[in-house]
Amino acid sequence: MVRLGYTPRMPPRPYLVFVRAGDESLHGRLIAEDGERNWDCCVSWYVPPRPERLAEYYSHGGFNKFDGFLEFWRQRPEPWTYRYLLLLDDDVYLRPGEVSRFFTLCEHYRTYLAQPALRWFTQTTLNALVRNPVCVLRRVSGVEAMAPCFSAAALEALLPTFGMTRSTWGTDLAWSGLIGGRQPIHVVDAIGMDHTRTGGGRPSAFYRKLAEMGVDPHEELRSVERLYPQLRRYRTLSSGHVFRDGLPRAVAPALMWLIERLKFIVRIRKRALVHLRYWRATLTDAFTR
Repeated sequence: MVRLGYTPRMPPRPYLVFVRAGDESLHGRLIAEDGERNWDCCVSWYVPPRPERLAEYYSHGGFNKFDGFLEFWRQRPEPWTYRYLLLLDDDVYLRPGEVSRFFTLCEHYRTYLAQPALRWFTQTTLNALVRNPVCVLRRVSGVEAMAPCFSAAALEALLPTFGMTRSTWGTDLAWSGLIGGRQPIHVVDAIGMDHTRTGGGRPSAFYRKLAEMGVDPHEELRSVERLYPQLRRYRTLSSGHVFRDGLPRAVAPALMWLIERLKFIVRIRKRALVHLRYWRATLTDAFTR
């Protein structure tokens, strides 16, 4: 089910943010802190809908974020005029006005498939997607499912992948496989985002539900990897970057690669925190039995 929000805007803004939202979703904060926003918002609830009046569209249904978007897509507003679509997890935070600025940069550089960069000491998964301060845009081998931004052309090409796994694991890998080097993929280093939900050392409700259904996310990922065996790990590519103004062109590439090498710090910190959360949860469970 899709319905208009309580503040419909005609004509629509040029960009759309789709948020798969639960009780602690940050979409309200993102809207409130971007008073001159250039984007409309669709909130797709995975909990009983709240009685709020913030976004332009509301929907519910679907098992995961991509299922939820497909529910919205089947009843989408016509004509579809949005030039870029940002699919956002509800625990992702961008600072005031940064969502609008992100879209402006995507439009200016005509990105095909992109995402904001992850800040250094937020919850990260892939080091290649951590912010590199030398670049405005950095060409990479792939983006992840947390906050992908599709141009209209990319959405049309990649929409068939949205239902390929129940866990969503491997869907982002399929994007890289289907694009196959024919279209660029970028991380926008000029815009940083925080992944605010770190987990408590235990599986989330979503992963408990997958286990009840007999779905193994790792096996789903492996099944996608078998489809695209030529793909290597996520990485920064050798060319196609836009460096920040003021940096000497002769030294900017070397500085970029130096920062990329230093990201081992992020990896070490991440592993330490994962172990800390696991042991904290184990001790808590032991003392509360």
